[in-house]
Amino acid sequence: MRRISGKVIYGATAVGIFALIGGFAIASISLTSSTQNASGNYVSSSGGVTGVTYTSTVLGATTNPAPSASTGTGGAPQAVVAGANAFCASASCTAGDFAQVVTYTFTVSMTGSIMITIQVTASAGGGTSTLYLKQAGSAVAGTIVLTWDVGTATSTLTAVTLGVQQCSGATCP
Repeated sequence: MRRISGKVIYGATAVGIFALIGGFAIASISLTSSTQNASGNYVSSSGGVTGVTYTSTVLGATTNPAPSASTGTGGAPQAVVAGANAFCASASCTAGDFAQVVTYTFTVSMTGSIMITIQVTASAGGGTSTLYLKQAGSAVAGTIVLTWDVGTATSTLTAVTLGVQQCSGATCP
Protein backbone atom coordinates (compact mmCIF):
# COMPACT_ATOMS: atom_id res chain seq x y z
CA MET A 1 0.00 0.00 0.00
CA ARG A 2 1.31 3.37 -1.01
CA ARG A 3 1.26 6.22 1.47
CA ILE A 4 0.09 9.70 0.34
CA SER A 5 1.92 12.60 1.89
CA GLY A 6 0.14 15.44 3.69
CA LYS A 7 1.46 17.96 1.14
CA VAL A 8 -0.33 16.15 -1.69
CA ILE A 9 -3.59 16.12 0.27
CA TYR A 10 -3.28 19.83 1.13
CA GLY A 11 -2.42 20.64 -2.49
CA ALA A 12 -5.41 18.69 -3.84
CA THR A 13 -7.70 20.39 -1.32
CA ALA A 14 -6.43 23.84 -2.36
CA VAL A 15 -6.98 23.03 -6.05
CA GLY A 16 -10.55 21.88 -5.26
CA ILE A 17 -11.34 25.08 -3.37
CA PHE A 18 -9.99 27.27 -6.18
CA ALA A 19 -12.06 25.30 -8.70
CA LEU A 20 -15.23 25.93 -6.68
CA ILE A 21 -14.51 29.65 -6.37
CA GLY A 22 -13.63 29.85 -10.05
CA GLY A 23 -16.94 28.18 -10.94
CA PHE A 24 -18.87 31.03 -9.31
CA ALA A 25 -16.92 33.58 -11.34
CA ILE A 26 -17.69 31.69 -14.56
CA ALA A 27 -21.43 31.94 -13.85
CA SER A 28 -21.41 35.48 -15.24
CA ILE A 29 -21.28 35.81 -19.02
CA SER A 30 -19.09 38.45 -20.66
CA LEU A 31 -20.43 39.90 -23.88
CA THR A 32 -17.32 40.42 -25.94
CA SER A 33 -18.46 38.99 -29.28
CA SER A 34 -21.72 38.47 -31.09
CA THR A 35 -21.36 34.69 -31.31
CA GLN A 36 -21.78 33.56 -27.70
CA ASN A 37 -24.77 31.36 -26.91
CA ALA A 38 -26.42 31.46 -23.53
CA SER A 39 -25.88 28.36 -21.47
CA GLY A 40 -29.11 28.99 -19.57
CA ASN A 41 -27.56 28.70 -16.11
CA TYR A 42 -28.15 32.39 -15.34
CA VAL A 43 -31.74 32.56 -16.68
CA SER A 44 -34.69 32.05 -14.38
CA SER A 45 -38.36 32.16 -15.32
CA SER A 46 -41.59 32.16 -13.37
CA GLY A 47 -45.29 32.22 -13.96
CA GLY A 48 -47.39 30.24 -16.33
CA VAL A 49 -50.02 31.12 -18.89
CA THR A 50 -51.94 28.43 -20.74
CA GLY A 51 -50.70 28.30 -24.31
CA VAL A 52 -47.44 30.25 -23.68
CA THR A 53 -44.12 28.44 -23.32
CA TYR A 54 -40.67 29.87 -22.70
CA THR A 55 -38.48 28.13 -25.27
CA SER A 56 -35.05 29.75 -25.54
CA THR A 57 -32.67 32.53 -24.69
CA VAL A 58 -29.57 33.40 -26.68
CA LEU A 59 -26.76 35.93 -26.45
CA GLY A 60 -26.14 37.32 -29.92
CA ALA A 61 -26.36 40.38 -32.09
CA THR A 62 -29.46 42.52 -32.54
CA THR A 63 -31.01 41.69 -35.89
CA ASN A 64 -31.00 43.98 -38.91
CA PRO A 65 -33.48 45.60 -39.09
CA ALA A 66 -33.78 45.92 -35.32
CA PRO A 67 -37.21 45.40 -33.73
CA SER A 68 -39.11 48.46 -32.56
CA ALA A 69 -39.29 49.33 -28.87
CA SER A 70 -42.30 47.92 -27.07
CA THR A 71 -45.25 50.32 -26.74
CA GLY A 72 -48.09 48.25 -25.25
CA THR A 73 -49.83 49.00 -21.96
CA GLY A 74 -52.13 47.01 -19.68
CA GLY A 75 -55.13 48.80 -21.19
CA ALA A 76 -53.91 48.60 -24.80
CA PRO A 77 -51.60 45.59 -25.18
CA GLN A 78 -49.69 44.95 -28.39
CA ALA A 79 -51.20 42.39 -30.73
CA VAL A 80 -49.30 39.24 -31.62
CA VAL A 81 -50.06 37.62 -34.96
CA ALA A 82 -49.59 34.17 -36.46
CA GLY A 83 -45.92 33.32 -37.02
CA ALA A 84 -42.99 35.39 -35.77
CA ASN A 85 -43.47 38.49 -33.61
CA ALA A 86 -40.41 40.59 -32.75
CA PHE A 87 -40.31 43.23 -30.01
CA CYS A 88 -37.49 45.31 -28.52
CA ALA A 89 -37.66 44.81 -24.75
CA SER A 90 -35.27 47.65 -23.85
CA ALA A 91 -35.79 51.35 -24.59
CA SER A 92 -34.44 50.94 -28.12
CA CYS A 93 -32.60 48.36 -30.20
CA THR A 94 -29.79 49.03 -32.67
CA ALA A 95 -28.86 46.52 -35.35
CA GLY A 96 -25.60 44.74 -34.52
CA ASP A 97 -25.53 45.61 -30.80
CA PHE A 98 -24.98 42.79 -28.30
CA ALA A 99 -28.36 41.45 -27.28
CA GLN A 100 -30.10 39.04 -24.95
CA VAL A 101 -32.83 37.41 -27.06
CA VAL A 102 -35.72 35.62 -25.34
CA THR A 103 -38.20 33.50 -27.28
CA TYR A 104 -41.66 32.38 -26.18
CA THR A 105 -43.90 30.07 -28.20
CA PHE A 106 -47.65 30.54 -28.09
CA THR A 107 -50.38 28.24 -29.32
CA VAL A 108 -53.98 28.59 -30.38
CA SER A 109 -54.96 27.93 -26.76
CA MET A 110 -53.54 31.31 -25.66
CA THR A 111 -56.40 33.68 -24.96
CA GLY A 112 -56.68 37.24 -23.71
CA SER A 113 -53.73 39.38 -22.72
CA ILE A 114 -50.43 38.52 -21.05
CA MET A 115 -47.80 40.50 -19.20
CA ILE A 116 -44.15 39.53 -19.74
CA THR A 117 -41.51 41.01 -17.43
CA ILE A 118 -37.81 40.86 -18.27
CA GLN A 119 -35.11 41.92 -15.83
CA VAL A 120 -31.53 41.94 -17.09
CA THR A 121 -28.69 42.44 -14.61
CA ALA A 122 -25.43 43.41 -16.27
CA SER A 123 -22.43 45.65 -15.70
CA ALA A 124 -23.79 47.82 -18.55
CA GLY A 125 -27.14 47.91 -20.32
CA GLY A 126 -29.33 46.24 -17.67
CA GLY A 127 -32.77 47.12 -16.34
CA THR A 128 -36.39 45.95 -16.22
CA SER A 129 -39.05 46.02 -18.92
CA THR A 130 -42.71 44.98 -18.93
CA LEU A 131 -44.48 44.07 -22.17
CA TYR A 132 -48.25 43.69 -22.54
CA LEU A 133 -49.31 41.43 -25.39
CA LYS A 134 -52.56 39.93 -26.71
CA GLN A 135 -53.66 37.76 -29.58
CA ALA A 136 -55.04 39.60 -32.57
CA GLY A 137 -58.60 38.57 -33.45
CA SER A 138 -59.05 34.81 -33.54
CA ALA A 139 -56.57 32.58 -31.75
CA VAL A 140 -53.36 31.92 -33.70
CA ALA A 141 -50.02 30.19 -33.02
CA GLY A 142 -46.51 31.61 -33.31
CA THR A 143 -43.47 32.94 -31.47
CA ILE A 144 -42.71 36.06 -29.48
CA VAL A 145 -39.07 37.12 -29.78
CA LEU A 146 -37.97 39.76 -27.26
CA THR A 147 -34.61 41.50 -27.76
CA TRP A 148 -32.82 43.26 -24.92
CA ASP A 149 -30.14 45.53 -26.44
CA VAL A 150 -27.14 45.49 -24.08
CA GLY A 151 -25.16 47.95 -26.22
CA THR A 152 -21.80 47.97 -27.96
CA ALA A 153 -19.45 48.14 -24.96
CA THR A 154 -18.12 44.99 -23.31
CA SER A 155 -20.48 44.03 -20.51
CA THR A 156 -20.88 41.21 -18.00
CA LEU A 157 -24.33 39.68 -17.89
CA THR A 158 -25.08 38.13 -14.50
CA ALA A 159 -28.82 37.37 -14.50
CA VAL A 160 -31.91 37.30 -16.69
CA THR A 161 -35.25 36.95 -14.91
CA LEU A 162 -38.42 36.30 -16.89
CA GLY A 163 -42.01 36.40 -15.72
CA VAL A 164 -45.29 35.78 -17.57
CA GLN A 165 -48.84 36.05 -16.29
CA GLN A 166 -52.38 36.50 -17.53
CA CYS A 167 -53.41 40.15 -17.79
CA SER A 168 -56.75 41.91 -17.64
CA GLY A 169 -58.01 45.45 -17.41
CA ALA A 170 -55.92 48.59 -17.46
CA THR A 171 -53.14 47.05 -15.38
CA CYS A 172 -51.94 43.62 -14.41
CA PRO A 173 -51.72 42.60 -10.75
